[in-house]
Amino acid sequence: MKDKILVWINPSLVHYGLCKSLQEKFDCKLYAIYDITDKPKKYFEIQKIVKFEKSWFYNDLVSLKHSTPDIQFLKQFEEKYNLDLWLLARNDRIFNAFNHFYNFTEDEILSIMEQECRSFEKILDSTNPNYVIFYHPSQQQDYLFYLICKAKGIKTLVLRTTRVGKKFIISDSYQNIGFNMINSNVDSDKFSDSILDYHKKFDPQKVTMEFRNRFLNSNSNMISALIKYIFSENTNVDTHYAYFGRTKLKVLLKYFKYAIQTKIRKNFIDKNLIKEIDQKKSFIYFPLHMEQEHSTLIDAPFDTDQLQVVKQIVKSLPVGINLYVKEHPSMKSRNWRSILTYKELMKLPNVTVLHPSVNANIILENCSLVIVITGTAAFDAGFYGKPAITLVETEFSDLEHISVLKKNSELPGLIKNCLKKNFNPKSMQGYIQYVEKNGILIDMNSLQQDIQDVINYGGYLVDVEINEDKFKTVIESKKKEFDLLADAHIKKIVNK
Repeated sequence: MKDKILVWINPSLVHYGLCKSLQEKFDCKLYAIYDITDKPKKYFEIQKIVKFEKSWFYNDLVSLKHSTPDIQFLKQFEEKYNLDLWLLARNDRIFNAFNHFYNFTEDEILSIMEQECRSFEKILDSTNPNYVIFYHPSQQQDYLFYLICKAKGIKTLVLRTTRVGKKFIISDSYQNIGFNMINSNVDSDKFSDSILDYHKKFDPQKVTMEFRNRFLNSNSNMISALIKYIFSENTNVDTHYAYFGRTKLKVLLKYFKYAIQTKIRKNFIDKNLIKEIDQKKSFIYFPLHMEQEHSTLIDAPFDTDQLQVVKQIVKSLPVGINLYVKEHPSMKSRNWRSILTYKELMKLPNVTVLHPSVNANIILENCSLVIVITGTAAFDAGFYGKPAITLVETEFSDLEHISVLKKNSELPGLIKNCLKKNFNPKSMQGYIQYVEKNGILIDMNSLQQDIQDVINYGGYLVDVEINEDKFKTVIESKKKEFDLLADAHIKKIVNK
């Protein structure tokens, strides 16, 4: 009997290309849920490239025409699937303070989530898939769908980063990549480089810089997208709740406001944030996370206020230790943080706020300890022989240099213990060997950006009608990458 595979296709459309290769290589029945806007929907309603047994469009499943939620149903659904629906909702970027266009009422939020719960359960019950394929869930709707799948015992294949260069992995869990140090067989003889030399080979700073140099960084694409937006129909404002309140006038006014705001904030950053570290000082390193991202909203739902996190760390510092807080360079695409936030950070005792341009590798080389919410800096600390603390469990929590904070009151003692910590490099070697064996070498940032450049003005305008010829061309041009992804998924299915 053929395997039934349900695929969640997000706006990057990477998983659509994956489906094309999957059907060519593997005898299965494919189903799809598209999470896209109105204009590209027109193409996918009639597309012939991939033969889906059935497909759904996420925004057809939810509306606010019936905005009175069935509270009893939601209570029972929470119990049935062991969910915390309000936690998902309040940390969603559309339902919380990050949305500057529309304030959702309690009934509207619960009504949307009720429709999601009913629709997702119905889709899963009617298709009864053997596997559900995702990109790493990043918003409330795909994360909720993932959680329902896990609760129903459906096998999930999640494509996610390993934090080792351009290596990605397909895991059955959103939270980890399958690595377990206890069961890891480390062969040091096969590890010719030191772990630091290995780290320098893929240099995460270079990978990140390559991404930032392409993502929303083209003035020509920006101008073209702006002109297209002004003179095109704006239907999503009526049909997609994520676009509620986004009239053209409001969007354009916000755009120009943010452009000015970004320049003012960057000017403040350049004048006030420190551009060189004092290597004579003993310091702990806390890199700020980019906002609004799943790394805090989903991965660490109770630690989203980063200013409060910094204040908590300051209260826990041993005497003689400073805290270096570094701004995330990619906050440029989010208009930077408010000047008030930077001022609040700067006036904290024993805190130095670093400019986003400061090389993170130099900081890691000279710090005594790294503290993050969930970030990659804690993982990278192991390459430099430095201990690290994460506020929540991560996919690399098994590594010997990582300590996970269990209670806020334990932070002072945990910091002191970590500052005395020594660990064996075999722990990092085991993780690296696991990734080398199970990971996929693929430039996911470039793959996504190449698609965005062809159909979405580099990512500046998502709601665009798809030109069939151009779309087919970019899908074919990336066949090697899609085949690689398909082969990796098939391997996971065959070796179940």
